[in-house]
Amino acid sequence: MENQNQESAPSQPNQRLGSPVYELQSPFSNEQTQKRNRPESPQNESHDVSAQSAKRSRNANLPPPSFPQEIIVEILANLPVKSLLRFRCVFKSWKSLISDPFFINKHLKRIQSDPKFFRKRVLINTLRPRMSIRYSIKSFNLSDTYEDSIVNTTEIEYPSRDVSRHDLIVGSCNGLICITVGEYTVFLVNPTLRVFKKLPFLRFKDVRDCYTVYGFGFVASVDDYKVVRFFCYRRRKSDDYKAIVSVYSLSTNRWRRIPNSPFGVPANQPVRHANGTLNWSFFRGRDISSFTIVSLDLARETYEEVMQPCYGDGGAGERSLGVLDGCLCLLCHYRRSYADVWVMKEYGKRESWTKLVTLPYTQCPRSAYFGMPLFVSGSGEILLRFGMDLILYDPKEDMFRMPAIPDDNNTFICQAAEVYEESLVSPIIINQSA
Repeated sequence: MENQNQESAPSQPNQRLGSPVYELQSPFSNEQTQKRNRPESPQNESHDVSAQSAKRSRNANLPPPSFPQEIIVEILANLPVKSLLRFRCVFKSWKSLISDPFFINKHLKRIQSDPKFFRKRVLINTLRPRMSIRYSIKSFNLSDTYEDSIVNTTEIEYPSRDVSRHDLIVGSCNGLICITVGEYTVFLVNPTLRVFKKLPFLRFKDVRDCYTVYGFGFVASVDDYKVVRFFCYRRRKSDDYKAIVSVYSLSTNRWRRIPNSPFGVPANQPVRHANGTLNWSFFRGRDISSFTIVSLDLARETYEEVMQPCYGDGGAGERSLGVLDGCLCLLCHYRRSYADVWVMKEYGKRESWTKLVTLPYTQCPRSAYFGMPLFVSGSGEILLRFGMDLILYDPKEDMFRMPAIPDDNNTFICQAAEVYEESLVSPIIINQSA
């Protein structure tokens, strides 16, 4: 993996770019085309050598055939990232195109709108507990889980990786993954490009009874990525916690303090990104029924409470917060009977909360609790966590099945999981993109 930019100095401000103009050429020259189309026969072999040399000399002065720019752009925008990385070597103009912010954004939109989800991957925190404990962050093709094939995992590479340490997945956005190493070190990684960026060091004085929560998201209005750090600590002679909130901006490559949330400190749980906001759960005191959703608008850097759905006569049960297909999601447990999945289809509008599915515990293969849903296929089959594993639920057939995810010692424990897409977005050039 190459680290192409470790600077902590501020970068240049973003510049909005228009559609690039390139002279895009065919990978075949005229001479290659002639050789490919020339019939091989004894008659050809008897041609006068001097005549052929003269013909080649005339053809050498002709420009190679070219395709319209729009066609080449459309073809390349539909290709996987790994293919595009190889095609950078075909022409200098192709290399410039594939690295251009206009093309990167166009390619990203194609990936995100792909109905067959072949370019999406599942990111997982794993633990192998047998013999010596081994932690790792791995990924695999999302489509493999739905096709009854054996899932082949790939270990994510990043600096300071240590199998004896539990590094955490903060989140993913547009192909970038945010990973924390310990309490204070944060990386932004594009595992497909094998490129990473280490964020500037930020540390507070160690105190008792403290924890740190991170969030990662994208601000489309200013084309910037932000990491938010909540350093939560208990006040002296009190049961109340206080938070110090810091925001890192990729466009400036700097941390800065922002005001604390008026709703209290986040619970020590994942922070979720949706629609340019970070969202987390908050409990008033130790009352679980006081579950509240708080959001931070990453553009305005303001806080507000997110209204929850009307749960009905049955109440809400035990709740947890997630994101499903870019929408805020709630998982409500009703003991070991069933769990409801709610999705906010229009962010910020309470009336858009919709009950997606009810997950029955009666059909489960073993005793465990449902985790947050990760993905819903076109046929309605849902991939979600189940205890320490992943499981698929088909609501039409009311059936569960488990994808085959091998491990070195036939042991697989999923501690965290989410879906991300492979992209050309790089943490070291994103501040130059459109």
